[in-house]
This record gives sequence, structure tokens and C-alpha cells, in this order.
Amino acid sequence: MKKYLAISVCVMALAGATCTPQEQLYGGAATGALLGFGLSELVDANAGWAVGLTLAGAAIGAEVARNNQTGECAYKRADGRVDVRPCRS
Repeated sequence: MKKYLAISVCVMALAGATCTPQEQLYGGAATGALLGFGLSELVDANAGWAVGLTLAGAAIGAEVARNNQTGECAYKRADGRVDVRPCRS
């Protein structure tokens, strides 16, 4: 099972290289969901944790894809506020 999850993630990453922004967002969510589910399998989580990790992975994957599209990153300041500006190289 773990071997098939790893292969699926690799195929999705390669397929997402030439996608439109909307497809990249969906691809990021799908990849994140696969990674979350893979993590739940790795730690032998129960069904509730597996669902939670899968949904959290999907949300994180979609956000990473969206940030890659805009080229902006969020930087936390010492006073607790967050600045969104172009990513540093």
C-alpha cells in the first residue's frame, strides 16, 4: 500500500508541471490529501484520524499551490502581525 501511495504522489507531481493555475490548485489539494492519508497509514491511525489528516493535507496542499501561483509568502512579524509580500529567493 505504501509503495502505491509513493508512486501516486510522484505521478501527480510530474503531471502538475504543465497545468493551468486551477488545475495546479486541484493537484496540490489531491497531493496533500494523498500525503495526509499516507501519513495516517504510516502511523496506523484509526478512521477518524485518517479522515482528519487527509482533509488537513488537502487544505495545506491547495494553499501551497495557490502561494506558488502568486509568488507571495506570509512572514510573521515580532509583534504577531503577518505581512504578505513577494517570496525571498
